[in-house]
Amino acid sequence: MSDKKGFKRKRKKEGEGGLPLWMQTYSDMVTLLLAFFILLFSMSIIDEESFRQVMAAVQTSFTGHPSILDEGRDIEEEDEYLPHTGDEAPMDPQVQELLEQWEEAREIMEEVEDFLAEEGLQDEVEPELVADRGIVMHLPDKLLFYRAQAELKPEAWSLLEELADLLREIPSNVLVEGHTCNLPISTAEFPSNWELSAMRAVTVVRYLVEEEGLEPEQLQAIGYGEHHPVASNETEEGRERNRRVTIVISVF
Repeated sequence: MSDKKGFKRKRKKEGEGGLPLWMQTYSDMVTLLLAFFILLFSMSIIDEESFRQVMAAVQTSFTGHPSILDEGRDIEEEDEYLPHTGDEAPMDPQVQELLEQWEEAREIMEEVEDFLAEEGLQDEVEPELVADRGIVMHLPDKLLFYRAQAELKPEAWSLLEELADLLREIPSNVLVEGHTCNLPISTAEFPSNWELSAMRAVTVVRYLVEEEGLEPEQLQAIGYGEHHPVASNETEEGRERNRRVTIVISVF
């Protein structure tokens, strides 16, 4: 009799398949987490077909249909749960908008790369496509300014003229950021790196507006001083990288 009661108590703690209930819940949670990270990975690849496939797989996980992890199957093998060319459901408008934005961003990125190649800067400036910002270009300060000054070099005029031609064709807002290294500065004109970085950003914006005719509403200027480094300030090479003017084209 005691054995039967013990058996009944054990059955109450287990699910129908003999596994503990907490194990079933934990398995479902792991499945959903894996599907979520697959979605993030697919978005970083920016491939429309893969994006559609992963979205379909995540949908089956959340709607209760067989998961991509059931019976050890993977995405490539689970064709019956993926959308097909002839019968796929309409894409969510927000997803479609996201894909269109990425496609537009990639086209602008190609224009930026062509601009840098024409200026011979492809080895000095490597543009980045950042998901939450846009297209980011770090221009070394030596291309535009003399050391610890905010007045443009004469040779910087032609560079900004070509940059203006590029930005004129892009219907996006542009943020101009001034950055310095951590070496202190204290002059009558610039009491700190804050003033120097801010004035450099303003100088670039004013030139693009007043000399090249860009719309003021399209441009913003901001100074970060030494507080957003991209390299270590412990070496001269790192400090040189940190002294820069960053152009951010807000394509998102």
